[in-house]
Amino acid sequence: MSAGLKKLLSSRLGPRALFGEVMSRHTTWRVGGPAWCLAKLEDAAEAAWLVAACREHRMPYKALGRGSNLLVSEAGYPGVMIRLRGELSRIEITDGGLEAGGGASLSSAVRLAASEGLSGLEWAAGIPASLGGALATNAGAHGGDMSELACHITLLDAAGGVSRMAGSELPAGYRYRQLPPGSLVLGVSLALRPAAPREVEERRAALLALRKASQPLEAFTAGSVFKNPPGDHAGRLIEEAGLKGFAVGDAVVSPTHANFIENRGRATADDVLALMNAVALKVMDNFSVKLEPEVEVVGLA
Repeated sequence: MSAGLKKLLSSRLGPRALFGEVMSRHTTWRVGGPAWCLAKLEDAAEAAWLVAACREHRMPYKALGRGSNLLVSEAGYPGVMIRLRGELSRIEITDGGLEAGGGASLSSAVRLAASEGLSGLEWAAGIPASLGGALATNAGAHGGDMSELACHITLLDAAGGVSRMAGSELPAGYRYRQLPPGSLVLGVSLALRPAAPREVEERRAALLALRKASQPLEAFTAGSVFKNPPGDHAGRLIEEAGLKGFAVGDAVVSPTHANFIENRGRATADDVLALMNAVALKVMDNFSVKLEPEVEVVGLA
């Protein structure tokens, strides 16, 4: 099965199909073993073709996004990691706000919106995600989130069909968006408010400065590791448990923000996962609070 699919991918994508590609090269944590294939796709037709081919050959697939919010095991991912680029990473200004491909950089969208005097996305300054990934996880900060802005979403379903629907058709909650199983976010339309470009840029810059002052943006991390429990903050609980600076191998609870785990350079996915489990256990022992991971772990048996 995989041999036949490999031949198909090589024929259709050429050098954009990377077999055995080590995911530590493509994740913000800089950890993770090889994916069976990393496929770089340029447009919706290629994406639909790939999903159909994977379905026919019973090969799992997953959107990589910008490689943030993701922990790939040392065993790697036994399927196709999908990176959307080309037409699927475009960003355009529209009358009602902004339209972007699922592979577009969220940070680039924030900067463009600010320069065009479109307000509402400033809270996302400094978040290293794709628009598709941010929508799929309902990313948010400073009281805003993607569900408030996404007025239309273009999805590729597991059967290879493309549909455009209102954002309200896909229920969302805290760090959660209900997407059909096996679907990929190909595009999103954001409803933003017109404002003076200088005012929007000042808000964007202020929120980015706040993020830089309180989070280890220069370190190898995957963003917030755990979701905030109702009425509390995961970072506060982890810090109160005395875990800032606690390490497993080269993975360490960030001294800057306790809900971040830094790769000091040579951490493995096993180090990170062991540290996550140790932190969750300590918080449960100390406060009887179960921390739920915000990052997605893939590739485990």
